[in-house]
Amino acid sequence: MSSTSTAPHPLHLLLPQLGTEEDFATLRETLRACGFHNEGICQRLEIPSIIDFVPKCDGRKTAAEIEYAVDAIIRLVLDGEFVPEEVLDAKLPVGAVAAMERLGILARSPARPGHLFSTVTMYPAEETLLLAGDRPGTPDGSPYRVPNDVVYPGAIENTRHFLASLPQTPCEALLDIGTGSGVATLSAASRYAKHAWGVDIAARSVRFAEFNRRMNGIENATILEGDLYESVRDLTFDRIVSHPPYVPAPKIKMIFSDGGADGEEILAGIIQGLPRHLRTGGRFHTLVLGADCEGEALEDRIRKWLGPQQGEFDLVMVSHSLRSPLEFVARALAKGKVGLPELKFWTETWNRRKVEFLFYGSILIRRHAGGRQAITARVLSALGYGPDHQGWLLDWETDCEDPAFRARLMDWHPELPPDATLKVLHCLQEGRFAPVGFAVECGTPFNSEVRCKDWMVAVLSACTGESPWREHFERAKRNGMISLETTADEFAGILRALAGQGILRIRERPLPPDARPVR
Repeated sequence: MSSTSTAPHPLHLLLPQLGTEEDFATLRETLRACGFHNEGICQRLEIPSIIDFVPKCDGRKTAAEIEYAVDAIIRLVLDGEFVPEEVLDAKLPVGAVAAMERLGILARSPARPGHLFSTVTMYPAEETLLLAGDRPGTPDGSPYRVPNDVVYPGAIENTRHFLASLPQTPCEALLDIGTGSGVATLSAASRYAKHAWGVDIAARSVRFAEFNRRMNGIENATILEGDLYESVRDLTFDRIVSHPPYVPAPKIKMIFSDGGADGEEILAGIIQGLPRHLRTGGRFHTLVLGADCEGEALEDRIRKWLGPQQGEFDLVMVSHSLRSPLEFVARALAKGKVGLPELKFWTETWNRRKVEFLFYGSILIRRHAGGRQAITARVLSALGYGPDHQGWLLDWETDCEDPAFRARLMDWHPELPPDATLKVLHCLQEGRFAPVGFAVECGTPFNSEVRCKDWMVAVLSACTGESPWREHFERAKRNGMISLETTADEFAGILRALAGQGILRIRERPLPPDARPVR
């Protein structure tokens, strides 16, 4: 996957340097002593979260004088301004300025003698990490063009959503494809992965990610340069994660966002590599934009990408938004951040592919141990959804593949959730409105709607958690609501589907997080 290149801005020739461990130790101690961490920054700026930070250039009011050491660091690496060298010498620990210069994150300009500026921006990520990335502009406000291999520091909205979609459970070997600043790699290595690998096609990203690894003193992470699995071709992993570029583009200009002509080129390459690199029992997680085309849903295409071994992989998709191409373009146009040529290309691409809906959401793929059919499930997230719900749905569908487990469903007590609603469609029949259609809806944690017959409405209405599913089955047969030929396994399949969608909850099965069981 190639990228276009143009002459870089002089500022982007000033990359951070991979200096000595002594210099990185000095940097870590300087930032700690100055209170430049998530809690210290938020407390000093009186903001609830770092995502609420507003740079000085965007209107944040600051005192004329730099009072504390943390103020000096904020001016340098968050506001991106020049700071007098005498102020830095007075506020920062002895040797700090020299170490930061050797690491290439402080530099001087002939236009401002006696002043220094930071070549990077630096944000806290989660509670314990600090991540450096490219500056958003020049220190003097001169014209600036974002480079095509720009590295964001891991605090932008999309990245936060991606991190929030990942499980925090322990794993042996994690691979982060398209690591960028290294945020997912380093977060995993510092919290729950025995060892984490971060790979990226862009040399600039690899430099920043390795700098961030050393700045945070993380030893159990490896940063490598390469396209997709190229640099780890002989390794396997029990967890693979990626937040790949997914914007349709005729040529890859912006490496972090452009996903090829259809937006799915990089995602396809990652999924095609899972049969070789994902261990049995291992899981792949991504947050991505994909297309439901006429006659081919996104999950159908994912299974094609998995190839001949697709039967070894379970697939659970959670859509956080599902919009028509027209609605997607209209929203992008309203935000004013996308040019008309790009919008025109998107529209032409989606029309050519006969795209009906654009899926934006979380995809979970697990390699199972065999001996059963692969699982494919898809839901729409709603209020209270968290990453654990996706894992719960995968476990639920897996257990339901076991005939013995399905048989036990008949003895479990289902109940409707508190937010369940019934919609009834009335049509004129012989001059009077009569109910002809029914739909049961639930909004926590999945946004689910199940259309059903009147007999199913009666069954669901009786699901208070007091009676086992077997009694509902026998009552439905006795009252002629279902055929006498209907088997217990078929009726258990109804409970499986309704519980998987969140329409029914059951006492004996561990419930999705935040679900409220009957006491």
